[in-house]
Amino acid sequence: MRTLVFVTILALLAGTAASTSSAIRADEGNIQVIEAKAESQFPDGIKFTVVAKSVDVIDEIRVFFSKVDQKGRSAYRSVDFEPGATVTGESLLPSGSGGNYFPPGTMIEYSFEVRDKAGAVLRTETEEFVYQDNRFEWETVVDGLITVYYYSEYVRGRAETVLEAAQKNLEKMLPVLGITPTEPLRIVLYNNYRHMATALPFRSQAISEGLQTQGMAFSNERVLLVHGFDPTVTGTVSHEFTHLLVGEAAGKAISQVPSWLNEGLAEWGNIDPTDDYEAALRYGIFTRRIKPLWYQGAFGGTPEDIIIAYGQARSVIEYMIGNYGPERMAALFPVLQRTLSIDQALLEVYGVDQHGLDSAWRISLGLEPLPSPEELESQADEPAEDSQDEGSNGDAEPTAMPDSTPDSEAGPIGATGDAGQDSEGGSTSPGCNAPAAGGSANVPIGVGMLLLLGAPFGLVALPRLRRRWPFL
Repeated sequence: MRTLVFVTILALLAGTAASTSSAIRADEGNIQVIEAKAESQFPDGIKFTVVAKSVDVIDEIRVFFSKVDQKGRSAYRSVDFEPGATVTGESLLPSGSGGNYFPPGTMIEYSFEVRDKAGAVLRTETEEFVYQDNRFEWETVVDGLITVYYYSEYVRGRAETVLEAAQKNLEKMLPVLGITPTEPLRIVLYNNYRHMATALPFRSQAISEGLQTQGMAFSNERVLLVHGFDPTVTGTVSHEFTHLLVGEAAGKAISQVPSWLNEGLAEWGNIDPTDDYEAALRYGIFTRRIKPLWYQGAFGGTPEDIIIAYGQARSVIEYMIGNYGPERMAALFPVLQRTLSIDQALLEVYGVDQHGLDSAWRISLGLEPLPSPEELESQADEPAEDSQDEGSNGDAEPTAMPDSTPDSEAGPIGATGDAGQDSEGGSTSPGCNAPAAGGSANVPIGVGMLLLLGAPFGLVALPRLRRRWPFL
């Protein structure tokens, strides 16, 4: 996704300016840097500006930038200017299109390198800069490593509610993930969806005219964007905040964390859960739509399939933590970083692979375990005529089988594995969604209707169930 590197650090103080100017070191050779700064050009990115002079012609300027917590992984861009003895140069670090997107709240550190024809080189001091949505004047509430950015005085109470939800989630998840965060985590709170939509990746802005993204986590930048005035904001924040923590626990192996594990943990960490997913799981069991875990590296299929997958994922995590304890889950992520294989990591920590875990979980619910992955594949490869000949009475129903190809091959929806991965190994969450105001009545706005079992999805609007849906 994103090909550029960005940072996380410190909260902005109230009234922090939208640009910074770096301290200038002593001249090297005949070069002198008069001004060096970064400015938010939201939503287009960050503009770097440098003014320099020398006795000789300045013929090359670069701006280096990187994450504060990832030294040695810096990138650079050439600065555009007309060569001369006194120059003013600019370079835009783009955001918002292609793989260049990075969210408001991203922090980087940057410096300039200036060269002249005499061979002199000057490198400015490294400065830190937070990319802001400069449509608003931001203020902050802070508690430990967590900073919530908000705008408008009357929103402070809501910002404190969001901060409290994140802190409760942090306390709940640290023993489960076995991490001790040392770098700041930032939450950018928008007052309404219209304001937030401009800040989201394009694919999330346009994913569905009937759904609105209520929150989205960016683990590589340690930033969470959230609609602060949605009724279910505490659930959204705690769910999405878990994705930031899972990103830290998984590290370089984040792309190997399957959706059933990532989303299951996010719902387990939800401090304001709904029972809708339990209803979805019951519906999935009744209709034989529960897919094997190894087919859920990324959630895909219809919206109903995805809701069922979330119910299954949360149930599997509850089984793992309830039967083996949080210590075993915490031990899983270091092994995953070493093996880069979820099956191998599960075998080393739990003694079973995804098939074994899937079987144990099904048995705990009173269900029949599935055949092995190899057997399922061989059954799927059998000619359709064979099943018609053998099933002439038409009464028998086969063991639950996936109704699509593995999600790694199909186009996933709401993936937190490869589909949500950026080029640096970071990931975004698929986001928490709720029905758009005035949207189509056919958009699923709750799974309470799943209790009807035989009823179609999304045909009944239940205002009580206007909950966030963490899928795209």
